[in-house]
Amino acid sequence: MFKLLQTFIAVYETRSFSKAASQLFISQPTVSVHIKQLEEKLTVRLFERNGHTDLYPTNNARRFYQHALHLLDDWQAATASLTIEANPVKTQVVIGASQTTATVLLPKIFEKLPLEIRHRVHFKIEMHNSEEILVGVLNKQFDLGLIEKPITHDFIVRDSIAVDQLVLAGDLSSDTWLVREKGSGVYHYMQQYFKQEYIVPSQFLTISNNDVIVKMLSAGIGKSIVSIQSLPEHVPYQTLSTAFNRDFYLIHHQHQRTDLNDIIMALESIAKKL
Repeated sequence: MFKLLQTFIAVYETRSFSKAASQLFISQPTVSVHIKQLEEKLTVRLFERNGHTDLYPTNNARRFYQHALHLLDDWQAATASLTIEANPVKTQVVIGASQTTATVLLPKIFEKLPLEIRHRVHFKIEMHNSEEILVGVLNKQFDLGLIEKPITHDFIVRDSIAVDQLVLAGDLSSDTWLVREKGSGVYHYMQQYFKQEYIVPSQFLTISNNDVIVKMLSAGIGKSIVSIQSLPEHVPYQTLSTAFNRDFYLIHHQHQRTDLNDIIMALESIAKKL
């Protein structure tokens, strides 16, 4: 039954049998079988198709979704309590962090993180761009996300926890732009700057790593929009309007693990005081 519930939740949240299969590491036919078995047990229809690709949950599915989440949550809590009693281990929390938040924000947060949390939680940090982190939180690949791009989703809770100032830095007379990849937070703001200044860059390098961009700026190569906090003192820069004062966000799934509540509160409280 719990496998059927897991499959139902994945299909409901992704609106796709194939995406649910990929998320659960099972085949698409298995997903179809699980949904059919669950519908037979509940004697209701859970999903309707409109064409070959569009999948829509029925009213019954919408009502059942919250119950299914609570059932799985209770089961996981019950089994976890037995495991912890038999073999105490640290709670693992996986954080997906954008490159800027990982280098600028996370060290300051962890410096002030209470020892009690450090002792009982094993943190795992993975660096990705903002859009990849959003998808990872949706798919439960990450427990928490730290991003700088103002994006969200129906199943995501997003809280602003800090403010960052972006500047135009490097050789300001250069025609070469150093540009982050699509999906990153800085890419979003750089495109905004291009539109605002009616710029169509004739020469640009796409670099999917903020540290590499900063090192190239330090070497006098090109110009870019970067966080002032990541910029070495010797690199010249030009301040921008307040439209380029961006927020850093902490995101998590709407239905998060209950043992994350105090961790989220601690991270947000520390970040907002920095």
